[in-house]
Amino acid sequence: MCSKDSPSEIADGTADAATLAAAYEEFRLDIAEQPLPGYRAEELQVRIEDLRQTLATEGVATAGQLQQLLRVVTEAMADVRAARVVPAPTDRDLSRAVPGAPDIGSAYEVTETERGKSLNVLVDLLFTVVETPTHADRRRAGGETPDDADADTAGDGFGGAYAGPE
Repeated sequence: MCSKDSPSEIADGTADAATLAAAYEEFRLDIAEQPLPGYRAEELQVRIEDLRQTLATEGVATAGQLQQLLRVVTEAMADVRAARVVPAPTDRDLSRAVPGAPDIGSAYEVTETERGKSLNVLVDLLFTVVETPTHADRRRAGGETPDDADADTAGDGFGGAYAGPE
């Protein structure tokens, strides 16, 4: 995906919050159509909606929100890549399959087409997350220093909003 294809990129190279919010809403709907395990799709949709609302109200996202969404997207990609690829059966119910859960009696299975489509949606979402501006991006664009408002109080480069593993 090149930057000309990205829904979040406008001509001057900056991300427009309204365009990003609309793009995240499309991703939220696209995720619901993917053959992802229910818990993974739900977590993606919740994190996307949280980010979309922040973009709509503040125009930028927090570093913590972006880190958490990146984590969930990469985990979903790992799930899809680890899924068993099968021919297209007519009687399969994907909503009951969960990767790595031996107690359900069935493996997480996808067809080659489902796998490709899911990975495409997740990769596009990954690139959009990376392009999403944060408060730090806004400060850099405005020429503010770390001593200005919303300074990085933890000294970690993320405005003190480290959202490490859950």
